[in-house]
Amino acid sequence: MKDSRLLRHAGHLLAVVILCFLIKRLYSLLIGLDGETVVFQPFWLLTSLVFLLGYRTLLVYPWRTLYCSASQTHVSFRSVWTLFQLSQLGKYFPGKVGQFASILVLCRPLELSKTPAVVSTLQSVVLQCALGVCMGVPVFLSPSAIPLLHNGWAFFRRNAPILLGIAIVIIFGVCAVAMLLQKCPFFSKMPGLQEGIRILFSVLVTRRGLGLLCVHILLWFYFGIAFCFFIKSMVPSIQGSHLLMIITIYPLAWSLGVLSLVTPGGLGIREGILSVLLTLCLPPATATLAALLSRVWVMSAEILLASIAWGFYSKHKTPVPQ
Repeated sequence: MKDSRLLRHAGHLLAVVILCFLIKRLYSLLIGLDGETVVFQPFWLLTSLVFLLGYRTLLVYPWRTLYCSASQTHVSFRSVWTLFQLSQLGKYFPGKVGQFASILVLCRPLELSKTPAVVSTLQSVVLQCALGVCMGVPVFLSPSAIPLLHNGWAFFRRNAPILLGIAIVIIFGVCAVAMLLQKCPFFSKMPGLQEGIRILFSVLVTRRGLGLLCVHILLWFYFGIAFCFFIKSMVPSIQGSHLLMIITIYPLAWSLGVLSLVTPGGLGIREGILSVLLTLCLPPATATLAALLSRVWVMSAEILLASIAWGFYSKHKTPVPQ
């Protein structure tokens, strides 16, 4: 456990280093701007938040389908929504275990089964990551990426600290989780989890599984629209030809952030990838600023929904007087 703890601390340190580098680069870019400033548009920012809150709610439906399939039971949407929103904050704890630990703690008062909830979360993350990477790959085939590919070495030298930091964090994350699965009693004490992991992908070979794939693809596009509105709140004159690229950039950044494993919620990794890829359609300073503020944007929606869910959870947990 000492080795896995050391790897987690190293991953956190690298994530902080990447964030500090991004902030420093943003500061230097802003200093170098010739009279160009970023002006926020409240209407588009509010619209993006509304779409983001809708996305966080719609995402519960495929998770509920996976849970019902794993548990062979029917559950209320309110209980599942409450568990889903509250458990999302757990991913910001170290080691990627916080989200699963919060699920285990919250399941009993909500009358949900622990193992199906954990397995459903794993299935959902795998689906989102796989589809996010698939959606992001075409970004490098777009006309805007041609100069990047032709000047790959210069691009790498310009962004070397970010790219190397991301690669190191992902490698550390894989090693830490491998050790965690071998030594940590957290997973070994859960009855039926190994069987649940064994059938992790079984749902995908059914007609329902294909439907879930389509739903997740649509949800990623829906989130991409919300992210476009967020970008438009800073760059009102953004070109229409860049909208599809912006829609597909975030799923790729989110997926690679999840694969970092040891960083809480992909902290630093997601922002680093966004700051690099958004330069394909935005000025460098705006791209870096949007990457950093996107974390605040997402967390504000997560905290708001978790606060509402906590109110539902407290009422559900409080016994009704006889």
